[in-house]
Amino acid sequence: MSEKATEQIPDSISERRLDKVPHFPNRHEPVGFMLRLVKALHTYGVPSYELERLLTNVAEQLGYGLQCIAVPTSITMTFMLEEDKPQTYVIRSNSGEVDVDKLSRTMDVAYAVINDDMTTEEGAIQLNEITKSKPVHNRYWTIICFMLVSASIARIFNGGLLEVITGAAIGLSVGLLVNIGGTRSETVANLMPALAAFMASVISVGFNKWLGLGSTYIPIVAGIIILVPGMMLTIAMAELATQNLVSGTARLLGSAVIFIQMTFGVAIGTQLGNFLFPSTVITPLTLLPTWTIWIAIFATSFSFVVLFQTRWKSFPWIIAAVCIAYFVSRWGVKLMNPASGAFIGALSVGLFANLAYRIKQVPTATCLMPGFIILVPGSVGFKSLTALLDHDIIGGLDTAFNMIIIGISLVTGLLISSIATLPKPKTKAKLGKPLS
Repeated sequence: MSEKATEQIPDSISERRLDKVPHFPNRHEPVGFMLRLVKALHTYGVPSYELERLLTNVAEQLGYGLQCIAVPTSITMTFMLEEDKPQTYVIRSNSGEVDVDKLSRTMDVAYAVINDDMTTEEGAIQLNEITKSKPVHNRYWTIICFMLVSASIARIFNGGLLEVITGAAIGLSVGLLVNIGGTRSETVANLMPALAAFMASVISVGFNKWLGLGSTYIPIVAGIIILVPGMMLTIAMAELATQNLVSGTARLLGSAVIFIQMTFGVAIGTQLGNFLFPSTVITPLTLLPTWTIWIAIFATSFSFVVLFQTRWKSFPWIIAAVCIAYFVSRWGVKLMNPASGAFIGALSVGLFANLAYRIKQVPTATCLMPGFIILVPGSVGFKSLTALLDHDIIGGLDTAFNMIIIGISLVTGLLISSIATLPKPKTKAKLGKPLS
């Protein structure tokens, strides 16, 4: 096989650009534009109910009838014109890439076309530029922020100084693994949850041997918190609640598989760690002063700007979203119960995200995603599986049930706040010319 032919073979069919698919509509045609728009939005993790609604509006503006079905691994679109037979296209695509900047710019293109402020030709050019643009923050900053967010989450989970240090070491290791190993092999990327959990467990047990931790569980969860599929679980429940049953079920099972991978990684890593670093010393957990929570919130918000590829001008809004999620949910838990705290927290974050968009056109994903990382029950689900692995059947099932109730509360709060994880359409006055 020639070198040129080898270069044209993609590493993954789901990541192949549509321009390289034989006989696919040209990107400058209306149908070709819509196919590339839906693939871009799907890649950035847009929920099915929002994706289908948005593309239907775009198709109607362009004079097409559209039937769209989106699931986490593929998209099926049927276009209809009065004088032509229906045309159906199936796109293989994986969702979940977190890039708020590209998501926001892609949404602007979609709403510019809906508002008739941009042609499909101009939109196709913009989409191509967005796809090829470099990330807002480079890989090195991302690795540093993996370490920073893990240390901060360890403090938010009431860990002591040693747990914070251990969480930082685990976060740095996981960041290196994700950004170096995960980008070179598709197999490694698919096994990333198990590998990260395995490495986190070995490091936590090793640090317990050397430093005497009050808890080995807190650093493990803090170190892999970015990989815990809590947001996926919440979106799955939202899709089920909006009658997107196929997509919701697939996403729900996908999050369950990731939880199982992580549990397996923790089980093997803990056993190996105990074999390599045996320790029988039990150290009491020493809490840090209350004021350190503000440092943790600031550091977490800083890290979210980088990890979610958000621009720095959104930093104050992210800090506010994280503060609202943390303090409002804690107030709700103290006042009532965890489910009520999750509901009030989600409702507050949703309303704040909507307000931020109305005031300063801040994309709602910029506020929602950091806020929901603090709220989502991912760590609860992880804890339930580890309890089951330790043969604590009653405790594991009870924790899993609590996770489901908290997840339902989050979805209810999100739906009642009447927003989704996407920006709302702008007025024509705001979109008088194509985006630069």
